Amino acid sequence: MLEPNLSHNNKNMRNWITRLTQVTSLFFSGETENFTRLVSDEEDSPVFKQHRDVLILSRTRFMAFLFAVLTLFWIPVDMLVFPRTVWFELALGRMISSMAFIGLAKYCHRNATLKKSYLALAGLFFIPSMFFLFSHNVLLTTTISNTGMIVASSYAFLPFVMVAGISIFPLTIRECLAYVIPLLLISLFPMIMPHAYMISNFKAVAVIWLLILVAGVGIISSISQLQLMRNLFIRSTLDPLTGIYNRRSGIELITLQLSLALRHHHPLTLVFIDLDNFKQINDTLGHNAGDQLLKQVAEAWQDVLRESDTIIRWGGEEFLLLLPHTDGEQAETFIRNRCPAVKKPDDTILTYSIGVAEWLVDKVAQSTALVNLADQRMYQAKTQGKNCIVGCGLGTQSN
Repeated sequence: MLEPNLSHNNKNMRNWITRLTQVTSLFFSGETENFTRLVSDEEDSPVFKQHRDVLILSRTRFMAFLFAVLTLFWIPVDMLVFPRTVWFELALGRMISSMAFIGLAKYCHRNATLKKSYLALAGLFFIPSMFFLFSHNVLLTTTISNTGMIVASSYAFLPFVMVAGISIFPLTIRECLAYVIPLLLISLFPMIMPHAYMISNFKAVAVIWLLILVAGVGIISSISQLQLMRNLFIRSTLDPLTGIYNRRSGIELITLQLSLALRHHHPLTLVFIDLDNFKQINDTLGHNAGDQLLKQVAEAWQDVLRESDTIIRWGGEEFLLLLPHTDGEQAETFIRNRCPAVKKPDDTILTYSIGVAEWLVDKVAQSTALVNLADQRMYQAKTQGKNCIVGCGLGTQSN
């Protein structure tokens, strides 16, 4: 009799977990199977990561400038309510913090990378955390008036500002926790110590609970921003017909990959592909048949490409392959051996006119010029009879 009960309980538990996952995924306006992507950004494209890094750095720079100014504006208030020795120490701490914020804002002007965005964001939370501990130490041993106590209590709200600040950045759950947990530990330390300007004992538990609650709301807002950014990125960067990168996002990706190739001096090849006699299909069978063929071509090429390679719909019946760590000769060999056989509606095999350009061999260090060179060679393949490849050596070979 135990086995049926255990089975029933396990089934109820699985159903409960499934419902909880579905409700949570709906709360974030996403599909259940994609919910785990909120934990990490490992599956994001390099272009999306670069956009996110730029956004994080720009918001960090803005907040750093804002805090640099607001931190100094509170000095006159301290002067009115605290003894000279106290407000002078606090003013000194505020000036140092303000200069640190200005330095952070200047650091954010550098080129956006994942490491720089992480460091900048860490700095944005580190500076006020250190000032919070410094101000706590100054006020801890100070005897102040009732009015001073009211002003001093405002320093206790700084941790709430810090943990709530996570909400303005598009971060994964793992990244949020990496920043919020240290903030909570730093903020909780003074709360459990007896002091002159913050509540203690049982009431401190309520403050701690509220601080954790604010942090939770901030994390939810942060990962919601990340998901919204991803959804908008997908809509703006993917071709709606084929589901591959469109021309606009392709240009960004080519520029990014070429900059990496230039920095590390590794080969990078562009392959320009044009579908032969595609206009005849649209003219004789209609655009729906042409659209279906374009989808088949995109899927077929995706199946044969490596994980590091990228296919881009350049426009109409033109596609572009981005092949990092691949020289021109390797690209031509790959095309001849792995070129997918796609059937046209009349059951004949579709052919391609292909142009290949590689920055090292062709000595082209600009993305626009490299694309134009591959495009020119594709047109040479067209004029030389179609169904062929014009490579870096300007040799013509049949597909």
